[in-house]
Parts: sequence; structure tokens; C-alpha cells
Amino acid sequence: MITGHPAALARLHADSLITDRQPGSRAHQITDAGRAAYEQWKAHYGPPAPTPASGVLPKLPGRQHDAVLAAARRPDHLVPGIDDHVPGFFNQRTLAAVHAAGYADIRPCEHGVVHGSYEQSGRALYLTPTGREYARQRGNIPCSRRRIVIIACGSKKAEPSWEKFGYRDVIPAGHLYTGPYHRSLRLAADSLTEQTLIRIMSARHGLVPLERPLFPYDTRLGDSDAITPERIARQTAALDLDDAHVIFLGGRNYARLLTQSVPHALAPLTGGIGDQRARCHAVARSAHLAAAWWTIAARLADQPTAAAKNQLVPNTSSVPAATGSRLPATRASGRAGPSAARSQR
Repeated sequence: MITGHPAALARLHADSLITDRQPGSRAHQITDAGRAAYEQWKAHYGPPAPTPASGVLPKLPGRQHDAVLAAARRPDHLVPGIDDHVPGFFNQRTLAAVHAAGYADIRPCEHGVVHGSYEQSGRALYLTPTGREYARQRGNIPCSRRRIVIIACGSKKAEPSWEKFGYRDVIPAGHLYTGPYHRSLRLAADSLTEQTLIRIMSARHGLVPLERPLFPYDTRLGDSDAITPERIARQTAALDLDDAHVIFLGGRNYARLLTQSVPHALAPLTGGIGDQRARCHAVARSAHLAAAWWTIAARLADQPTAAAKNQLVPNTSSVPAATGSRLPATRASGRAGPSAARSQR
């Protein structure tokens, strides 16, 4: 079977290199003369290169096609199933077929390795790079990597309140930290991405979503009950941050801990706590500055080997300075002032 641009097919047909499978049919097949010409071409130029991943992907059956496009429209790229408790979910057979086609896959489990097939694991499915490419080709959806923002926690915390939070002893992480430095980080994060893609880097719990209930605690990095690099590595793997654009907002010690597992994370905040807060407020006001940060984060994600060289220093090279900020455009030390260090727990 021969497919291609109509003009090219017409030329091949005129040269008797292809013929209609049936009179008047739009399906074409190669002729003996075409095979001979193809073998002559290979002898001169060598065998053709393998079909690249960016080649035209075959269209999936209806519900499978709809499932991939539905995931591409979601910020988290979740392929919604009945167990995900979201509207517009797809049945198990559809999800299994999308998984078998390579357009979606499960992610590692933070607490252990998942063995067996998707059906045996019972875990959620998320788009793969091939799934994103399918959405671009077949759905005309500009589907790129997820935009994850991770922000440092803070030492000042709210008190539990049933009236405010609907819990008696715990507080959702997104409401737990009340210090002005953390609130500036959160302001910037809310302007950079969807709330479902924000994680707070807790000194005790590691990467937590905004809705996760937490007991108030008092832990600093380095304490006996503090998060370890090994656990952070498991959490970043469970979030599949190798396949995401990542921005980290916070001080140097937290950035160093994160970049051991996510070397391509962009850490655009440098200088003292006043400089960092000013930059957070600037990016919240400026869509242009936010776009510039994401452009750099995307470039770092495409060059993880180069980013790995900056594991000990947050990645701030070439980050545009905020208009009106006290932060010089060339400063890239990644050091936070003492007040910032004290405020993050």
C-alpha cells in the first residue's frame, strides 16, 4: 500500500510506479517498475532511515481517540477513569487499549515498585510523550510537558480550625503556611501554573499537593525527622518530573535538595528575602516574565545532562530580572539571605 501527498501520488502514477488497487479506487499499490526503482534508489542512497517518532501516528478508534484528547486538555495529562472521580471518565477497556498502544502509562509508586500490567496495578494512567504527539497531530492540541511549580514551605503555620478548614486537627497544605515569604512564593506559583500542578516542599513530608491535610509540625532540613534525599527521589519519580518543565521557588538549601533528583529544575530566585519576594510579585504581574521563565525551564528539560552540572547551585543562568526588582539581571549565586533560611521549615 502506498500513501502520501496527492501531488506526489499523481506523479508516481503517471510514471507507472504505482497503480490503483481497483479501478477508481483511492488506494494505491506499487508496481513491478516501482519496486525496481525503489531497489535502485536504495542501492544508490542506502536503506531509508527508520520512521521517526514524530511521524504521522495512526488514528485510534473513537473512544480511545477521545480519551487521549481529553487527557491532553487536562493540565495534569491524566487519562480519566472511573476510579479517578472526575467528570467525563472512560471505561476500563478504553484505558487498557490506550495503555497498550503506548499513549499512556502508569507512574512509579512513591512507596514501592509497581509490578505487573496496568490492569493489575490499578493505578492512574497519564499521557506519554507519544500520547502528547498524538494529541498534537490528531487533535490539533498544543500539548507539551506539564508545568510543575514547587515552592518551599514556611515556619509560620496556621492553627487547626473546623470552621475555616473543615478539619479538627489537620490543615490542607495550601492553607497551612502563613508567613509572608511563603505567601509570596504561593502568589507566584498560582500565576505560573494550575493549582493541581503546584507542590509544596515540606521539610518533614517532602512534596505535597495543596489539598493534602497535614498536622502542624516544627521541622527543619537536617533534623532527625526531616525529609531525606532518597524519599525526595521517590516522590519526584512518582510525579514523573523527568518528563516535566519544573520551576522551584524557595531558598538555596531546598533547591539543592530538589535538584539532586530534578537537575533540570529552574530556580529563578536569588539574593535576599526582599529580592526574592519582589521577583515573586513581579512574575505574578507579568505574563511576559512568566513566559520567559517557562521558556528557560523547557530548554533545561531538553538538556538534562547540562542541567545536571548545576546540581549544587540552583539554575538561574539567563533568567530575566523582574522589572522594578532589586535583583540584578546577572546575579546567579542562588544564595538566600538568613531570613529566608529561617522562614522555610
